[in-house]
Amino acid sequence: MSIEGINRSTYINAYKSNSNKPVDKVNKTKDVDRIEISELGKSLKDYSLTSDIGNAQKVDDIKNKVDSGTYNVDARLTAKSLLNAMKESNS
Repeated sequence: MSIEGINRSTYINAYKSNSNKPVDKVNKTKDVDRIEISELGKSLKDYSLTSDIGNAQKVDDIKNKVDSGTYNVDARLTAKSLLNAMKESNS
């Protein structure tokens, strides 16, 4: 049985022979990114945070009542809403 040493020159020659091969040029295509917005998305552009939905008048009325001291809170309605919220959070 004979054990021969590793010949480094064969590995170096293999590296050099692969490094000298010409590389084919790759034709690059110019891809353009595109975004398409659906009709539903286009219809949502009419809504914004600054648009008046009708709540502004309600908020102003409540502010005026609080400032004048005439705003009354229905305790039963508040308690009912709190209980419903607690029931939903436990579900």
